Amino acid sequence: MIRKSRISSTNQAMIATIVLIITLLIFLLVIVVISRSVIKKQSIIGSPPIPVFYFILAKMLVLVNLAFLLLKGLKISIHRIFEPTWYIDLIALVFLVIGTIILILSTFQLNNDLIFGLSSSNKHKLHTRGIYSISRHPFYLGFIFILFSSCLFNPNYVNITAFLGAWFIHHIIMVKEEQFLRSHYGQEYQQYAEKVKRYITF
Repeated sequence: MIRKSRISSTNQAMIATIVLIITLLIFLLVIVVISRSVIKKQSIIGSPPIPVFYFILAKMLVLVNLAFLLLKGLKISIHRIFEPTWYIDLIALVFLVIGTIILILSTFQLNNDLIFGLSSSNKHKLHTRGIYSISRHPFYLGFIFILFSSCLFNPNYVNITAFLGAWFIHHIIMVKEEQFLRSHYGQEYQQYAEKVKRYITF
């Protein structure tokens, strides 16, 4: 029994370390993307597809989930609805790793076309290949996986509410962005949307 407890503690500690590294990597990725746009004098903020208040709220809710993820990585204890077993932590870690990979792939594929909101520039192109052949919104999908993992690691009322709120608002953003892309790219986007689903295409 003691040995089993030690194994469980070791697993929990190892998972927490991996979570910390990945969370810091996500923050680093965001900083690099923002810094690169500043250095190249490129606009990374477009026209919000929904009212500005809700657009900003969605991003703040994402930060709440990431903060809870950081708490897990730093092994800071908080109130939870239930205490996750290391098996649940392992499932959460899988979601976190997959989400981070999707996020990184979509970020690199978008490159200079990465913009938060709607772009008024004609320089941006429609991406339909690579990770975009699996999902119409892989950048958002990656974050949804990451934020869901945060809820599994730390099943806290605030964390879960933030996740549901972030997902709901971003879903509306996705729908509005699709309406914009249909009007901007016409039949090309329509054909793409018929082949690739909003979240995951199997």
